[in-house]
Amino acid sequence: MKYIRIIIIFLIFCNIPSYFLAKASASLGQLLSYTTFLLVIAYYLLSDNKKLVMPFIILGILFFLVSILVSAENTETYMITMVKYFIIVVMGAAMVNDITREEMYVVLLLGCLSIIHESIFIEGIGGRYRGFYLNPNAAGFACIIGYCLSFSINDKRLKIIGQLLFSIAGFMTFSRTFLLIWVLINLFSLLISYKNVYKIAIGVVLFSLFLSFGSKLDLSAKRLHAFSGILNGKVNDDLKEESREETWAHYYNKILVNPILGNGYHSFSGETSGKENNKFTIRNGVHNTFLMVIGEAGFFVLLYFLWIYSAFLVNGMRMFSDNPMIFLVSFSMIMYMLTNHNYFDNYLVLFVSIWIYIQIDRWKSSESLSSQGI
Repeated sequence: MKYIRIIIIFLIFCNIPSYFLAKASASLGQLLSYTTFLLVIAYYLLSDNKKLVMPFIILGILFFLVSILVSAENTETYMITMVKYFIIVVMGAAMVNDITREEMYVVLLLGCLSIIHESIFIEGIGGRYRGFYLNPNAAGFACIIGYCLSFSINDKRLKIIGQLLFSIAGFMTFSRTFLLIWVLINLFSLLISYKNVYKIAIGVVLFSLFLSFGSKLDLSAKRLHAFSGILNGKVNDDLKEESREETWAHYYNKILVNPILGNGYHSFSGETSGKENNKFTIRNGVHNTFLMVIGEAGFFVLLYFLWIYSAFLVNGMRMFSDNPMIFLVSFSMIMYMLTNHNYFDNYLVLFVSIWIYIQIDRWKSSESLSSQGI
């Protein structure tokens, strides 16, 4: 079972099926994707622990039911996305229940190394590195989750090595979201111990060296210039260009068309049709999970979604003195979801969300037993 679990974690957390789909062949990528879900199903059938994570099951029922009843215009991938989602949240939960933070940490380190490898050995890909993750923002998210997990790793050498590698790889993605979350996480770490100030100092030094040698690394010249301005206390216009706020603004009026029930499945996830009579003409997705949920399934589904993740934050704060990593990971996920809209088929986000839910549930159970004197 352990080996099956490690293989599943590697396939999901390192985005292996999608990577081979894009870099090798469609048939190989599809084979790895089917293999991943078959392994998840097999693990569930062999597992003795089949506890359901009801909040995510209810969320899926609400979102997929409401969004398809409102509009069936964009249903090409509806069934596939829905089936895969429920395999993850129903059957995948059995595997997630057995995952240790060390397993997640080491596998994410492998993903991080793919970003560093790409920056050293592969040229001409646009100057923003992404490794197995294919997208710089997704790569940055994987790095920040690994960085947050490092705060709970007991092996000091592994912890320090991981923090350095996750930081370096994250910088190489040139993700504005990664940089912002990385700074905030390090500020939060001061609440754990004032000694963590050295991480901020080391991070600033690494960032400075990274920018200094940027011209030798085939980095994005535009982002390099923009990020260099941060060290001088300036926010360059290049960082403001094509900002997420501008993308969100395109969709505000469309939310008001039907704020209660939304506008239907995939209506906020990017348009592919160029027909003039199409309800929405904007081709880019909303790049915000919360706006995507209200835009496609309405206010009440968003309210339930907010309840799940606000509970993560509240419980994370309650657990902070004992296990600060729960709050750090929860906060990072929410920040990332402000810039990403593919929640229901983002399996890294789903697995990490289920893992956080299980950790909080275990903590509540232990607290309940302690209050009863057991």
